[in-house]
Amino acid sequence: MEITEAHRQGAKEEAVLLALQHDMALIRRDLEIHGMKKDGSTLYISTSTDYDLLWDDALRALQAMFPHVA
Repeated sequence: MEITEAHRQGAKEEAVLLALQHDMALIRRDLEIHGMKKDGSTLYISTSTDYDLLWDDALRALQAMFPHVA
């Protein structure tokens, strides 16, 4: 399955929104994603083996960190 730019962008937007909802910004370092909290501390989020999966992997990791509470 080929990952499209639109799919990557959608996953990135979802990941960024989820992080912002938890007072965190996301930082990309090569194929790693880290979160930065308001106090300036950083938190490891995920590592990908493929650029195409970078934001999907980050989104899954964030969803595991912050499970939706209904």
